[in-house]
Amino acid sequence: MFYARKVTSLSAREIAPVRESQYTAVVHAADGVRFTVAARRPDELAAGVVNYIRERCDDTLWPSDARRVHELINERSPYAAIALYFSNIGERWDVEQLELGGLSFGPA
Repeated sequence: MFYARKVTSLSAREIAPVRESQYTAVVHAADGVRFTVAARRPDELAAGVVNYIRERCDDTLWPSDARRVHELINERSPYAAIALYFSNIGERWDVEQLELGGLSFGPA
């Protein structure tokens, strides 16, 4: 079933899309992109990256580093868990690099 709606003359300002912030994370490795996530808020972005590292850290990090990543996740310290994972990845297996987009690290 199709629905039709009468459209009247609108100005460009009235139909211009609303721009929302978009944050992205891409995990690169020597063999290509391993993971991507996009979100509207930094905490949503971090949650996506945490899900990725939670699934991989037991296989890619040394056991003591993997345990610490899990501890940080359980302590609700996602940014510390992400930092620890990416600072230690590559010591046991392949190097991965995290590329972030849309985030501002300068003064507010």
